Amino acid sequence: MLEEKDRLTDSLITQKYIASGYNMAAIESANNQLMDTFLSILRDEHQIQHEIFNEMRNRGWYQPKAASMNDISQNMSKWSQELQRVQSTALHQHPMHQATYQPGYQAGMPQYGFQSGAAMPQMGAEAQQQAMYRPPQNPTL
Repeated sequence: MLEEKDRLTDSLITQKYIASGYNMAAIESANNQLMDTFLSILRDEHQIQHEIFNEMRNRGWYQPKAASMNDISQNMSKWSQELQRVQSTALHQHPMHQATYQPGYQAGMPQYGFQSGAAMPQMGAEAQQQAMYRPPQNPTL
């Protein structure tokens, strides 16, 4: 017989798996209404996952390590270097674009950067004009 801690751990793992499935379904939706429905379900699944996580944390069964500012800075630096490496590789693989290369925009692809205090990468002026999330227009099919 499973203990309560084991049941909650299993539930949390299951919720993560379910959320990843709905995330993939939303990404691959060709129909906007279907995508909005998947995103609505995904938001609900994230809420359930968060409630399970909070219950486990409150009972002392799941204590994630708090990130220090040093850890955050190191990871930001690491991923910034990786981004530069990928962009450089992409530039070298497309020699016809080398003559027209402009920092911040290459081969029709936006240059990604991070805004301090934000959780999502920013893509310049066009990203600021578009909302990152739009609520479902008609969640029932």
